[in-house]
Amino acid sequence: MTLSRDWRGEDSIFHIEKFRKEFEELWSGGDEDCVVLPLPAAIESEIVKSYKQLREPDEADVLEIWNKAQGGDFTVDPEHHIPRLNLPSYLVYDTGEFSHQGEAVLAWKESKRRGILEMATGSGKTITSMICATLLQNEVGPILIVVSAPYRPLMEQWRVEIGEFGILPVNLSAVGGRANRSREIRQGARRLRKGLSDAEVFIVSNDTLCTAEFIDEISQFDGAKLLIADECHNLGAAIFTSNPPELFQYRLGLSATPVRQYDSEGTQALIDYFGDICFTFTLEQAIGKCLTEYDYHVHFVELNQAEMELWSELTAKISSQAWKIKSGVSDPYLDNLLRQRRLVLETASDKLVRLQHLLDNQNARDIRYTLIYATDKDPDQLNEVNDILFNQGVMYRQLTYEETNSSEKTNKILKSFQAGEIQILTAKRVLDEGVNIPQIKLAFILASTTVKRQWVQRRGRLLRKCSAIGKTHAVIHDFVVLPPGTSETNSNILDNDAKKLVRSELERVWEFARLSRNGPEDGGPYEAVEHLQNLANEIHLDES
Repeated sequence: MTLSRDWRGEDSIFHIEKFRKEFEELWSGGDEDCVVLPLPAAIESEIVKSYKQLREPDEADVLEIWNKAQGGDFTVDPEHHIPRLNLPSYLVYDTGEFSHQGEAVLAWKESKRRGILEMATGSGKTITSMICATLLQNEVGPILIVVSAPYRPLMEQWRVEIGEFGILPVNLSAVGGRANRSREIRQGARRLRKGLSDAEVFIVSNDTLCTAEFIDEISQFDGAKLLIADECHNLGAAIFTSNPPELFQYRLGLSATPVRQYDSEGTQALIDYFGDICFTFTLEQAIGKCLTEYDYHVHFVELNQAEMELWSELTAKISSQAWKIKSGVSDPYLDNLLRQRRLVLETASDKLVRLQHLLDNQNARDIRYTLIYATDKDPDQLNEVNDILFNQGVMYRQLTYEETNSSEKTNKILKSFQAGEIQILTAKRVLDEGVNIPQIKLAFILASTTVKRQWVQRRGRLLRKCSAIGKTHAVIHDFVVLPPGTSETNSNILDNDAKKLVRSELERVWEFARLSRNGPEDGGPYEAVEHLQNLANEIHLDES
């Protein structure tokens, strides 16, 4: 113990600052021979406890405490005493309905462990990537793994699924603060250097991945490093491509839709960083194999006269700016016009009337495990949907960015839904990517964008198998907007604006219809496609 008083002069001030810096370095994990744990975690792991034996603690006791502190609440393998990734005993990935995972693992290895796996939502991208990581660890030895994901629910889902491989990863978004993140990374790197661990896994948001602070901390470890980027198409934005983290020797991108629509430069930047798309497993290949089949029902909704006039007005303004679209010129004014025009379709007033009618005709038992997608461009639509459900006495909860900011609240909502206590989830785009809710078997899509990625993600979300509830197939209800007076009769006298409206819906309807099991039935979605083709004067659609 030493005592210094800063009012006694420069020497005392010097000693005080020296001890303060030493403590801050120790507390932030900068001391190679010290492990810092939050007191509640230490107590829970019985690292801090009353010592009731008569003898003094010996070296074996200290080693036991050290191993507990290094592994946190992870149970160390009694034979090896070193945490490492291991393939779960139940996992079969080279034969059966998930044999595509083995093919993907081999393709990534043959691409010198840099590449993108283009795999349909629900086909097991997370498990495939962890198989890749485990086999890489077995080959190169101790490895630091970073998993990046765009949303908090997705990050939490990764944490749980990685645990199946014998490692409890650190979700850096949950530790709070730069100092805590730095401490976690330094302690993990130290365990790798000292041979106390064969694998350390950190889960980060895309925003954190791109920060100089994070890159600097990770670069301090000079061993093998792997980056796994979930939904990697999101990293095609300039914030990542302008300064990508080059410190990772091994790189694995995951996405059902890695090609960025309307952004060839962003797509190329992703390929330049991660490597080529080395394996593809499409939604069409997955349906009937690792995904369930589905029925698709089209419900035509007509714009009223005021909505159609607003659509035409916005279309005229957009047409005057068309040269910017062709030249790839970014313009906030044009972007706002496009957003407003899409909003007209997504919030068409007749959608809510049609939704209420469909819900009125649903069997109360069949309404369980239902998802309703509303627009994210106008909060009023989601509120009105919630009002309809409330008035009908339906048990529902909404799941938006507000709820997903709390992992505890999100988990509570999802568990209640999966147990059938909550009948319906209402959501915006927050469930488009990654979140695994296999119980969903019925969906009402009130709003869709023109981005194909969203269509692929949403179908994959609905088609996951779930034997626990006896799910045999999924059912999708899509609300498709048309000009006034055209939902039942064909017309060859539509003006160009009206035809543009029809064409904007036609591509999505065909994409959903072509893989549905009820496509050719009487009154099925193929008839809806034909009606849209006649309205738009389209002769055929690509069936590939």
